Amino acid sequence: MKEDNWPSLPCDRRPTGATHDVPKSDLFFSTTDARGVITSSNIVFVALSRFSFQQLLGAPHNIIRHPSMPGGAFKLMWDALNEHQPFCAYVNNLAADGSTYSVFATITPLGDDAYLSVRCRPQCTEIRQQVNALYHSTLDVEEAARNIGQTPRQASATGAEHLSGLIASAGFADVEDFMNAVLPAEMAIRLAHPTNLSALDPGLPDSALLARSMDLSASLQQWLRHQAVLEDVVAHLVATVPLLRQSLADALESGRQLQQPSTSGFDPFMVWIDLWAVMMDGLDTVLLDLESALRELRLSCQRAGFRVSLAALHTEAVAQFAQESTGIGDARGYSSQDRIAALHLLRQALAEGIAITRQHVEQNIALANKTLSAVGFAHDLIKVPREVLSNWQSSAANHSSDLAAKVIEQVNRTDQLMALLNDLSQQISSIANQAPNAAITTALAGALSCMDAMGNRSLVHGAGQFRNHGGGDNWQLVIAEAE
Repeated sequence: MKEDNWPSLPCDRRPTGATHDVPKSDLFFSTTDARGVITSSNIVFVALSRFSFQQLLGAPHNIIRHPSMPGGAFKLMWDALNEHQPFCAYVNNLAADGSTYSVFATITPLGDDAYLSVRCRPQCTEIRQQVNALYHSTLDVEEAARNIGQTPRQASATGAEHLSGLIASAGFADVEDFMNAVLPAEMAIRLAHPTNLSALDPGLPDSALLARSMDLSASLQQWLRHQAVLEDVVAHLVATVPLLRQSLADALESGRQLQQPSTSGFDPFMVWIDLWAVMMDGLDTVLLDLESALRELRLSCQRAGFRVSLAALHTEAVAQFAQESTGIGDARGYSSQDRIAALHLLRQALAEGIAITRQHVEQNIALANKTLSAVGFAHDLIKVPREVLSNWQSSAANHSSDLAAKVIEQVNRTDQLMALLNDLSQQISSIANQAPNAAITTALAGALSCMDAMGNRSLVHGAGQFRNHGGGDNWQLVIAEAE
């Protein structure tokens, strides 16, 4: 979508003050083209928006935009999407009858010309309330910007800058850091309170797709747990290195004080101190490099966690899609023909999303191995001056200087941190290469196969029908011959 077409309230509807909640177990989705025009959805979106499907199909997605949503939030969204990156946010929507419903929304690019938006009930209520306060502040800023002559587009850019600053002041590095935290948090709560999907009748028309999507969901949950453990270990390493640097700095300062000229003549104790101090001087740069490598790995882990969470959300949407097979009928204009159109894009999102997730996990492994090399290099370098110190510990024990005792104390603390560093690096080594790729591959293949089979039922869609030719993503719209 071009920036000139950022969402605006498309009609004179205003909130009535009434609200309706998204059921905890429900997920709903819609797809749009590159211009933001709705191309498909599931029936839950039809029910919650309170529009008919005919009203939604072909309408701009901002048909449900709520006036409490600042333009800056959508500017941030399009900034991400234009970089072909997914986006997530807490959103207030306006139904056809003027009632308000709040969602946690994810928007994912599909190929180069479509988007999938999956929404659910917000689970992190405290975070949602805080975000709503940020939106309120941003609305005031945008109104002030318009009052001084800024265009809606300019005011949205002003609002986006203000909103980004508020997110940073809340303790996040940037908007991406916020999203990397909030999507896994939302999914953790959803997965801790499973829906009733597992209790569905196995005789449903699409029970096979439901079963396969549940298999994939279980594998992705295992992947999420694996990713959470890796992120936790990396976070501990990130926190350990500054402590190690400070401990080495304290020890070096004590050594420098010991190096002050002595009036008592030559002291063999000082020879070892001098040598140790020279070696220690070069370690700070090594540890700074290690910190940089760890920050890179941590960001990569967070991005991978975001992608696995998104794949889990899309998989749950597929399961919901299978569950809806008994309630289609002609509900508010939504037919089985519309369903097969939505199936194609939902399948594309699932396949593309997990492929991208795998790329992130592979990058994690490469960065983890790079970090392990950096940790090992730093550990070995620290050992060298530590061995030098061991040569004078016996003489230092008889040395009367309090500073010598302080050096020994700092060295002992360094030993403890080095042991922790070594332990954490071993944990990374054992975790980073154990992502459950084989289980994901099998479960994904089963789900995609079921979706292909559904597409091959040749359900008529308008004047034609979607058919899958040769499997994979080779879908085509085939014009039906007149009888």
